Amino acid sequence: MSYDTIIYQKTDAVAKITLNRPEVLNSLNRTMVQEIGKALEDAEKDNDIRVVVMMGSGRAFCTGMDLKFAKEELNTSQAEQDFFRWANEVMLRRIETMPKPVIAAVNGYAMAGGIEILTVVDLAIASEDAVIGDQHMKYGLLGAGGAPYRIPLLLGIRKAKELIFTGKTISGKEAERVGLVNQAVPHDKLESTVDALAAELAEKSPVAMRISKSLINQTMLVDIEARLELVLMSFLVGANSEDRNEGIRAFNEKRKPVFKGR
Repeated sequence: MSYDTIIYQKTDAVAKITLNRPEVLNSLNRTMVQEIGKALEDAEKDNDIRVVVMMGSGRAFCTGMDLKFAKEELNTSQAEQDFFRWANEVMLRRIETMPKPVIAAVNGYAMAGGIEILTVVDLAIASEDAVIGDQHMKYGLLGAGGAPYRIPLLLGIRKAKELIFTGKTISGKEAERVGLVNQAVPHDKLESTVDALAAELAEKSPVAMRISKSLINQTMLVDIEARLELVLMSFLVGANSEDRNEGIRAFNEKRKPVFKGR
């Protein structure tokens, strides 16, 4: 099939998914989520593909939800609930459960939903000057894609709370230090480093790779479906707050939000 919001390429045993909405820093709308899901499904079913690489075009990896799309289409609690439950299933959970390793190449900004993608891939390589953060809290939001659950699995509770509570960003180099990415490299070395890693993984036994990924995930992701549902329900509670509306207004008006706790 043809794609409007991503570039999907296959080279030897590696499938590459490039998020391709650089004009909006690769923010996610319904079409992009659907196309990412379709590409992942194709890569999973293609017996010639052994590794998947995800990256972004332009200055960003992914900056989370497209707020223009959210304002126009996710304007009720039910619409938000239906969209995020679907997006979690067709994109995030598919990355997490597919039997082939998925590598993220973090070339620039990875914010909000972008960091949630980082938490579900198997390996991540970042540019040293990438800008990574969970920005939800800054705007009175919660991560509906499971960030409050998955980030602590990678960073530990205290560092995860610091990143989530403050909404601060860290560099690719700092992300390597705290364990959010496997390696940070100079920007001009990112693509070659990721290509080399993908080629190395592609040489391994697909059977052993599939079983190893499943066992490791089963060790860490206990009661994952119930936990993700709790995260989504908590997101919806916050989504109905005045603070959330103030956060969105402040973002659109490019000012600091004033939260009132209701």
